[in-house]
Amino acid sequence: MIRSLLAAAIFITAATTGVAQTSCSANLAAGVSGATTNRNQVILEAYINGAGPYAFLLDTGSQITMIDEALASELKVQPTTTQAAVVGVSLHGKGGKYALVDSVRVGESAKVESLYVLTFNMNDIHTAGYSVRGLIGEDFLSHFDATIDNTHNRVCLTEIPSQS
Repeated sequence: MIRSLLAAAIFITAATTGVAQTSCSANLAAGVSGATTNRNQVILEAYINGAGPYAFLLDTGSQITMIDEALASELKVQPTTTQAAVVGVSLHGKGGKYALVDSVRVGESAKVESLYVLTFNMNDIHTAGYSVRGLIGEDFLSHFDATIDNTHNRVCLTEIPSQS
């Protein structure tokens, strides 16, 4: 009986230790190879159609991922003719166009394929002092459980299993 209890305790300890150690797709370490925090904003490294990394603002209030028109042009991402008004704290209904990208990836493995994004002129955002090339929005984040870990200066993105 004591051997059984000891074996069960070792198994529970091993399982708990494995759960406590989570891997993060996007580590927020300052430097070129990692993302950073700037002006109380979370800036992530994003890859569009495999190209990058580009600095993208994590925007939990945005419904859609947005790409600067200049970056879309560089990557030869073709916008559709469908327009959308962008309304926010300082955007006041400025227009953008939808575009389909093959993939958006953050960090090493948080990837969403065939995603419609909004191409948008981000000059006002750049003028305000943000050197980002886009925003990661809820359409991307909805594929993951996201944890902003301020203590360890990182964002953890864990893929949500598909609901069949």
